[in-house]
Order: sequence, then structure tokens, then C-alpha cells
Amino acid sequence: MRAKRSGGSASRKLRLWELPLAVLSPGQRETLIDFLTNVFQLPRTAPFVDWRLMEWKYDEARPDWEGSRSYAWMDGDKIGAHACLCPVRYRAGGSEVTGSYLIDWAADRRSPGAGGLLLRKLGGMFQVLLAIGGSEDTQSILPKLGYKQAGEIAFFTRVIRPWRQFRTDPFPRGWKAPLRLARNAAWSMKPAPSVPAGWTCARVPAFAEEHRALLGAEVGFPATCRTPELMNYWLRCPGAALSAFVIQFGGSLKGWFVLAGVGGVVRIADLRVVSSNPQDWEAAYALATRTGLSDPQGCELVAAASTPVGQAAILRNGFRRHHSEPVFLLDAKGVLAPYAPVEIALMESDAAYLYDPGYPYLT
Repeated sequence: MRAKRSGGSASRKLRLWELPLAVLSPGQRETLIDFLTNVFQLPRTAPFVDWRLMEWKYDEARPDWEGSRSYAWMDGDKIGAHACLCPVRYRAGGSEVTGSYLIDWAADRRSPGAGGLLLRKLGGMFQVLLAIGGSEDTQSILPKLGYKQAGEIAFFTRVIRPWRQFRTDPFPRGWKAPLRLARNAAWSMKPAPSVPAGWTCARVPAFAEEHRALLGAEVGFPATCRTPELMNYWLRCPGAALSAFVIQFGGSLKGWFVLAGVGGVVRIADLRVVSSNPQDWEAAYALATRTGLSDPQGCELVAAASTPVGQAAILRNGFRRHHSEPVFLLDAKGVLAPYAPVEIALMESDAAYLYDPGYPYLT
């Protein structure tokens, strides 16, 4: 979720800038739900304000962050702006770069300037901030706040079960509905990709110490830092059914992928293979694709990638490119921008589990 457009006088902004950030506690959750659903004009039943999900997003312990990740500007006793941190670390240029996504970022129009000032304050905690896509409002606001586009993330789809998708789609498509069903039925006939000899995958309930070296291995381009503890934090997300798989080739660990199922959609939320060989990435995506297609609840399979090797591997596994979204980077000192495009995984923000019950499918 992203901020709404706001403006205001210089004196008002100065007063807000001088106010300290507030770390919101679970006791303020109902107030925050009222604020977020009012700003985004959504019902209180919206999935992103589910209590269990908010507790995981804001308060559950992460190995890379201590304490709450829910921050706000308080305008008196009311919330003027809010954002939740999603920390991330990159390996780039022989060093680590600290960064974060901001989710559930919203500002009340009655507190003009608060959203941008909150972002600047939170940005001071990291070397970079990242953002993916967003509404037209968001994409017009971000450059004014210092963000610059640093590549794009492309989204790809495969239809799994067109008839179930047709029956469960709540969006009112009118006379176009049967045409869409016929199109998706044709798309669903594409066979599952073949997996090269020697490549296998196995589901793991959690990542363990034996996977630490795999998760920490370099891949030849700026990639995010992973540990078993961080991966297991994501696997506990209550907003989707997440499942993890390790990839093997010739009996040796070669990579991993994570699937996220929510609302009839299966997303390849994360995938990495320890290799710079495009054929290895294609094999890894073939394993993830076949596994996702076999999900009994899935109507649609979605993959996304920001790197050329990932995008090419997805296309070679029978996906159709659906759309792309810009990747924005706030990087005042230029510590990450020179290495763009960097790896973007759906799992690292809210893109793995966020969905709209009224419009669940891309295809």
C-alpha cells in the first residue's frame, strides 16, 4: 500500500519535521486499521489489515531488525502518516548495502506533507530505500522525494485451471467473461516445461543450518543477503500459504525457490540458483513452474523478475509477459544505483501475499 498525494505550507512542514517519529504498539492497532482503511478507502475486512498479518509485518522478531517496524507521524493524538519497514541487505561492490521497502505507507490529507517527511526520516535509517510500481499518485510523488527509476520488474503468468478461475472470479466482466474463459482455456493447454536431466527439487518445512552456505553464496550480480533465520521469518507469513523447496543438481544443493498461494493465485515468491549460467536458471524455473502448476488450489501461476537472466528463464518456461512495473531507488550516495538492475524478489516486500479479493487474477 502506498501514500496518497499531499501538500502544505512550509511552516507546517517545518513543524512536522521537528516532531519525533512514533513507534506504534499493538495497543494502537485498531486506530491504525481505521487510519489505513480510511486513507485507502477499503473495508476493515481488507486482507492487508488482518490482525495476524499486521502482527507478523510489524512486530514479529526478524533477525535483521529489533523492535517494531511500524512508524507514524502523530498529529496530536491522531495518525498523520504511517509506514512499515521491510528491511533488505544487498551485496554490491564487495560490501553490504542496507535498505528497506516501505509498505502500508499512507498519509492523511489533513496532515499535508507528513507522508514525505515520514519517508525522509525513515530513509535516514538506511543507505537506500526501494519501491516497486504503485498508483499514479505514488509514481508522481516518488521522484519529488528523490527516488529515481533503476530498472523494472516484469510480471509473467500461466493459467492453470481456467474453469475454476472463471467460477471464482468476482470481478464483473459482463459479456467479456466467456471470451476470457475461452482465451484462458487455450492458454492453459501449454504443456508443463521439461526439466533437464539431473535437476530435482525437494520441499523443506524450514531452512536449517545445512542451508546457510547455499543461502549466502554469491551469484554474480547484486543479490539480497539471506540466512535460514530470515527465510523462516518469511515462511511464517500468515497472509499466504508459503512453501519452500531446495534445488539439487547431481546430488549437490544448487538453489531454492518459495511458492506463495493466496486467493487462487500461486506466485513464485522467491527463486535463486547459485550460477551465472542462463541454462541453470531456466532449469530452476522449470522445477518451480512444474511445482506451481501442480498446486491443487491454483488457478493462475505468476512469476516476476527484475534481472535479464530471470526474465529470459521465465519466458522459456511457457509464461506470457503480462506487464512491468518500475523499480524506484532512493540512493543519495549512489551505493546501489550503479549496479542496477538489482535482484527484486516478491517475497521481500508485500508483493508475495498482497491481493485484492475483488480482482484476484491477472489473466
